Amino acid sequence: MAFSIIKFFRVGIKWNVVFLSTVVFTIFFIPVFHEPAQKLLYDLAFTLIFLLGFITSDRKHPAFLPIAISAVVLLWISASLKMPVLFAFSYSLNIIFFGFVIMGMVKHLIDAKTVTIRIILESIIIYLLIGLIFAMVISLIDHYDSMAFSFPLSNDNSSVGHLDTFMYFTFITLTTTGFGDIIPKEPYSRSLTIFIAITGQMYIAIIVATLVGKYAAARHEERNEE
Repeated sequence: MAFSIIKFFRVGIKWNVVFLSTVVFTIFFIPVFHEPAQKLLYDLAFTLIFLLGFITSDRKHPAFLPIAISAVVLLWISASLKMPVLFAFSYSLNIIFFGFVIMGMVKHLIDAKTVTIRIILESIIIYLLIGLIFAMVISLIDHYDSMAFSFPLSNDNSSVGHLDTFMYFTFITLTTTGFGDIIPKEPYSRSLTIFIAITGQMYIAIIVATLVGKYAAARHEERNEE
């Protein structure tokens, strides 16, 4: 029975599709909701991302499951108690967990002999998770140093610094668009912004070269077999 359940979770690419859909919903659709609903949706979405990250990964590292469980528990405890220390621990575990998921997908991408739908889906998921990681890093920075970034003013003339704002800044920087409405003001936040921009460009260059190389190698092998 246990084997059949595991096999159900591992067969095909359906969970990669659900994983990508969840991440896309988190980044592009949740910010559309008003703030009270937005907070709950983020908590639910991140919980689902943890579950899907665990399902779609190889789970070979012994710390993977404890980190996943701890991240989910701390996420909901920090959301209920609203304690700054728990917030920092929760986001730190989120970053570590996403890092494990990304490393697992990168390894799978490197080991793959040819380009498949799963490889393409995982390549997109990796890019979006990198953006989420940087958004959470900026959120932690803003939590402890509100002067690190200059955010646009809201209707009540207060600075806006929510997760959707951090994600907006992260992905605009990853793509090197840089509208200039959010400005890094401290030397370390400027260095981080440069690092985000370089990471975005390097990832796209490397991933495209890898996918094209694998596709070309597979085609060459097919022609040799004919």
